[in-house]
Amino acid sequence: MNLRFAQFREEDFPEYQSWFNDVELNMRLGPMDAEWLKHILQETSSCEYSVFCGNELVAVVGITFPNADHAEYVISDFAIKPSLRNAGIGSLVLERLLKVHVLKPNESWIAFIDIKNPRAKNFFEKNGWLCESEQSDEHGMLTMKLKT
Repeated sequence: MNLRFAQFREEDFPEYQSWFNDVELNMRLGPMDAEWLKHILQETSSCEYSVFCGNELVAVVGITFPNADHAEYVISDFAIKPSLRNAGIGSLVLERLLKVHVLKPNESWIAFIDIKNPRAKNFFEKNGWLCESEQSDEHGMLTMKLKT
């Protein structure tokens, strides 16, 4: 499958926002609103990717970049088009994302997963990530780290 990563654009928003009619996606990442769009379009320490297969938007993935305070790429959000869920696209998107950003020495990848979202935890574990602790942080999040 040929996937193309592009910086999220305002033109991608209506399609992406329509995905949040899906109850599970809306519960996990929603609601999706104009405030979110304004934030990601102005942010410079992170990137929100639209992922396309042909002309179809199939995924949206947000990351923050390593900096002087932390040496990790952080996956901040990860959404697959609801009608394509459980088709293997998420694993392919994750695999390709890791190739878009090649790690430098001492850098790594992490993701924060809501402890109430075992499907996300299982997804990352299936793709070679480790849960650093079964205890969540003060925000109810688990830290997943890519095995290196």
